[in-house]
Amino acid sequence: MFKRIFDFFIALIGLVILSPIFGFIAMIIKRDTPGPVFYWGARVGKNGKNFKILKFRTMYEHPDSYNGSRLTFNGDSRITPLGHWLRDTKINELPQLWNVLIGEMSLVGPRPEDPKIASSWQEELRSKILSVKPGITSPASILYRDEEKLLTSKGALNEYFKKILPEKNRLDLLYVHHHSFFSDLDTIFWTLFILIARWEKIRIPEGYLFAGPFSRFAQRYASWFFIDLVELLAVVAISTFLWRTQTPLNWGVDHIFYMGIILAVLFSGINSISGLNRIAWSQATTVDSLGLIASSSSITILILGINYYNSIYHWLNLRLLPPDLIIFIGTMSLVCFIVTRYRLRLLSLIVNRWLSMRQTTLSLGERVLIVGDGETRQIATWLLSRPIYRTAFSIVGVVDDTDPTKNGMKLNGYWKLGNINDLPTIIKRYDIGVILSTTSVIEQETNEYIFNLCQMNDIRLLFLSDLMLMVDRQVTQVQGSFDYPIWLDEGLEYKAMHDSATGLPNYFLFQDRLKRSLAYAKRYNTMMSVLFITIGWRNNHNYELGNKYEDQILLEVAKRLAKCERESDTLAYFGKNIFVMLLENITDENAPNEVSRRVSALLSEPIEIEKNDIRIDTDIRTNICTNKFDCDNFIVSCKTELDLDLFSKQDR
Repeated sequence: MFKRIFDFFIALIGLVILSPIFGFIAMIIKRDTPGPVFYWGARVGKNGKNFKILKFRTMYEHPDSYNGSRLTFNGDSRITPLGHWLRDTKINELPQLWNVLIGEMSLVGPRPEDPKIASSWQEELRSKILSVKPGITSPASILYRDEEKLLTSKGALNEYFKKILPEKNRLDLLYVHHHSFFSDLDTIFWTLFILIARWEKIRIPEGYLFAGPFSRFAQRYASWFFIDLVELLAVVAISTFLWRTQTPLNWGVDHIFYMGIILAVLFSGINSISGLNRIAWSQATTVDSLGLIASSSSITILILGINYYNSIYHWLNLRLLPPDLIIFIGTMSLVCFIVTRYRLRLLSLIVNRWLSMRQTTLSLGERVLIVGDGETRQIATWLLSRPIYRTAFSIVGVVDDTDPTKNGMKLNGYWKLGNINDLPTIIKRYDIGVILSTTSVIEQETNEYIFNLCQMNDIRLLFLSDLMLMVDRQVTQVQGSFDYPIWLDEGLEYKAMHDSATGLPNYFLFQDRLKRSLAYAKRYNTMMSVLFITIGWRNNHNYELGNKYEDQILLEVAKRLAKCERESDTLAYFGKNIFVMLLENITDENAPNEVSRRVSALLSEPIEIEKNDIRIDTDIRTNICTNKFDCDNFIVSCKTELDLDLFSKQDR
């Protein structure tokens, strides 16, 4: 309503003041070329309602002017010489004050589009942009004030749809989401600045378009000044009232009012100088509060100094204030400043704390144990503690091996329940349903241990990267809706058991396949073999090329090795350039050697990357199990080759 009142009176005043100019321009247009003075064009208004926009006519009154392109372009022959000047100065847009006066447009808003062009918008985009009244000017029209000069005669419409319209729509959406009365004043200011000053080549940054001088002054200075003024007046009034109940003060209401104003001016001045007014307090850190403490302390010390020297030199005709009262006022003011600026953070902290207590009491959702330390653990706890996950997950605690002295203490708001070796006990004691591992990929032994525990206890295993995928999936759903399966079981299992670079099974899956193959070989007395293939690469011209394209090389090697693999065999990648091929149920002891020769032949061909030939060096070692009595030696041999303890004594 306030915007409509503002638009109405500005449009009315503008039409009255500009009416003589309008009459003069109308006379010039009539003398320049035959035709009407004004042009009424169809445009799309608020909520998709069409209206007729009013402009001074700038084209020849010919059929081509109406039947030609819906966009004007650089060197458009339909525009009259006077029309070029009217368009360059934007004077042709001034009659739209009439559209503003009757309520079809606003002074500031997305520029109204031609109905046929607007019909090509996506429905969601259309509904958002058309949710507000179109305007005479907008941030998009300021940035694209020379739109016609950017379009050529050939393919003007195509260029507009590809280069200009998407960016204008983006800016219009930003306006719809963030517009305010002061941002509208900024847009009017920049429009007048560009047109009157004729600084056409200046490109105003987007940040200044949406938060120009008026918005910045209102949001960063004026609003906080009035908020602090009210707080200080209240603090001074309450403090002096309480003091009067104990001892006479002899300060009148007018003096108390003046003191509050002086304190507000001092505080706002110091905040402006120190940059505290440029902090977005809804997202401020704890360190930012130190600036408030410093400014409040400096003001308190200043008032104490003035009060002290006034007692000596009698500068002011006021009774002295007790120093204790000044310190009390300064302390209470600081508390008010912090509470006001951190109000959202404080409320969020209280609500989160309450929900956390309720969550622990009610045991909502799956019981999650987080394994790992450092920043990755902080990211995981932060993500799972978001409101959209509180009904689905309940973080029981954290486990890591970094500092045993912190066992039983709270870390980042969650109890540290023990070390990784304590996992079996912790799982049973707290009825864990999910383990979230934030350990790095290179910690193979730890990951293997956690993976085995999850398999033994039927617990879901989740990695931090999968959690990020879940977040991306969850935020696209309706909040609080968990009707769909939140666990991507197949995806998680695949990622846990396959190498990310080659897509081949990793040591987890290979271990499982090898165990089953050994059991089969023992039972049916069949032969099996494992080929350990270690690769390296070299290039005669660029030794760094291989390292730069390591993933491409590994992927190409994996593709070549797959050609030597039967459907019953298993090809795995263990990292550190080690491939392993498990040959099951072989009938000939020479079969592994034959496969080795085929592998060597395939890998002897160079790999071409960016017209560079990279040659692969191959080292193949073969272990074979010929009968069930040779299985133990076979396992020991595999362990020696890989330097990995794949099997425990119980497994053997």
